[in-house]
Amino acid sequence: MRQRAVFLTLLMVLILLMPTLLACGKEATYGPAQVRFPEDEGVHPESKVEWWYLNAAVSDDEGHQYTAMLAYFNPSLRIISIADLDAEVFYHEVPTIAELMAAKPDYAKEKLDLQWDDYDRWYRTDEDSYRYGLQSKGDSIGFTFDLAQDKDPLMVGGDGLIEWVEGSTYYYSLTRLEVDGQIEIEGKTIEVEGIGWMDHQWMEDIAEKGWQWFSVQLDGGTDIICWNIVDLDGTVVSRDLTMMLDDGSVHHTTDIELEAIDSWISPDTGQAYGTTWTLQEPKRDVDLKIEAHFPQQEIILFKGTPYTWHFWEGGTAVSGEINRRAVSGVGYAELVPRIFIPG
Repeated sequence: MRQRAVFLTLLMVLILLMPTLLACGKEATYGPAQVRFPEDEGVHPESKVEWWYLNAAVSDDEGHQYTAMLAYFNPSLRIISIADLDAEVFYHEVPTIAELMAAKPDYAKEKLDLQWDDYDRWYRTDEDSYRYGLQSKGDSIGFTFDLAQDKDPLMVGGDGLIEWVEGSTYYYSLTRLEVDGQIEIEGKTIEVEGIGWMDHQWMEDIAEKGWQWFSVQLDGGTDIICWNIVDLDGTVVSRDLTMMLDDGSVHHTTDIELEAIDSWISPDTGQAYGTTWTLQEPKRDVDLKIEAHFPQQEIILFKGTPYTWHFWEGGTAVSGEINRRAVSGVGYAELVPRIFIPG
């Protein structure tokens, strides 16, 4: 009789634990998305800091390779760059303080429609799909792109609300944009196509820290966003990774190792920037090498003023293994020693 009672007790415990046991090894589930489309694509005036960011790896019909980057910020700032990867030449344009004071960007609410001046515009072209138009031009560089994605947006962190440098940030990415259009370099227009990545973040507050941020687009359809948040002395204070597999499932973790194994020192600022990185994550057995195409891609804002701000932006080549299967792809890195906080 006693043995039967013990058996029944064990059976009841097993039944109660069954949902947990069955869930072991499965991908974590996340709460409802904290970002709404298309409403949250527009500006959030109540946020202290907000930015929209695009990087793209493109090539012409002869196989010549380029990267392009554009970022709009609120408060107002615009940065544009193009890198000629074969020639290893980096072009970028940033506004002066006087130009920023005169700028009157028009960022719409409730939809993506960002206008910097009479020409520059980034906007949604289809209410029911992730399709956009983008045209941006500086004095000697520019691009006009059609952008389209069939894949769902990536809710960074699993639900789109994640810890950042201080407090939390709303954060989503369009990780696999088809890019079709033209780039312009010193008066020459070049037809290109390729793949792009779009980030949009907004937050209530931000601390004077820095980050080492990477996007990765692998040939098999897996996309990764990861970063280190760092103190002003370079000490890593937090790490984060979100991965979207080719089937649309999402994996988020802070258990990663993201380390520079080679670096370049800027002759202009004396800042050291990692140019070769390793990324390791145990659950998915991620073991990747991320290499900058070439090192000379530092951007310096407000040079020669007390408000000088410098960071590194450039395309990368990615290789390695996930779950012991060889993978390769393209990526982009943003290395910011410290965030610029006006005042």
